[in-house]
Amino acid sequence: MAESKSLRIAYGEALAELGAENDKIVVLDADLSNATMTNRFSAVYPDRFFDVGIAEEHAVTFAAGLAAGGIKPVFAVYSSFLQRAYDQMIHDVALQNLPVMFAVDRAGLVGNDGETHQGIFDLSYLSTIPNMVVLSPKHKWELADMIRFGIAYDGPVAIRYPRGSASDACPEFRSPVVYGKSEMLYEEREIAVIFVGHMFGEALEVRKQLKEAGYHCTLVNARFVKPLDTEMLDHLTEQHKLIVTIEENVRSGGFGEHVTEYLMRTGSDARVQILALPDEYIEHGNVEVLRKETGLDVETMTAKIRKLYETL
Repeated sequence: MAESKSLRIAYGEALAELGAENDKIVVLDADLSNATMTNRFSAVYPDRFFDVGIAEEHAVTFAAGLAAGGIKPVFAVYSSFLQRAYDQMIHDVALQNLPVMFAVDRAGLVGNDGETHQGIFDLSYLSTIPNMVVLSPKHKWELADMIRFGIAYDGPVAIRYPRGSASDACPEFRSPVVYGKSEMLYEEREIAVIFVGHMFGEALEVRKQLKEAGYHCTLVNARFVKPLDTEMLDHLTEQHKLIVTIEENVRSGGFGEHVTEYLMRTGSDARVQILALPDEYIEHGNVEVLRKETGLDVETMTAKIRKLYETL
């Protein structure tokens, strides 16, 4: 994979650049610095880098202590491995609302590493934690902007990004990252598609196919999974009968369920269609094949949207 195409490399480079601007930034890793690309930070700032070994629970508690002492800790960790430190995130970091940034690598389907490495639960478990802010970038430029946001944010924040290549599509879509606000990419009516993070390319293609079939389609970049952009949702319900959410996370507890719950609570007439992974363990394999098998490929998603819209 070319370096310019890797989100992990984009993360490592952005973090190293910020390290030069802010000497309070300290990076933690759990024996995966070559994979998470925190080795780029450690090479320049060895005294501000700590590899704790395969001890994610300790890393989070260590980060909490650093944050309480006025340091800005960043913990780079695989999505599936962060699950081990759920208790520490709740009680050591979020309960005290400490400014720890979690760089959640290998989110979503990861391919051939094995079903235990699939990062398909993080949107669900991170969203349950009070005070936690959860973001996901659509492309490499937005990842850099979110890292800068996360460093400046005075509380716990998790930035979720995949193993795969960084999207180079639509560099013109790079409005400032504002707390709790999504990003309107195309605004029309009738059907609104809201995607999370690296499902950007698929969402663009879904919109293209819907447009070619004669449908109107709004496209929104969620950006923040938590907090939910309720102002955007209220705006969308004014001229859209169908709101579609796309995420590479299990359906249970994911972004789509949060959208559905909010619209039900507010009494909206808009119908919500959740396009997400099934509540199952996903076997290892090629990501494109797995998306096809789980219904997150462009053709299947487009067909589902058209079918539901025609029944409204």
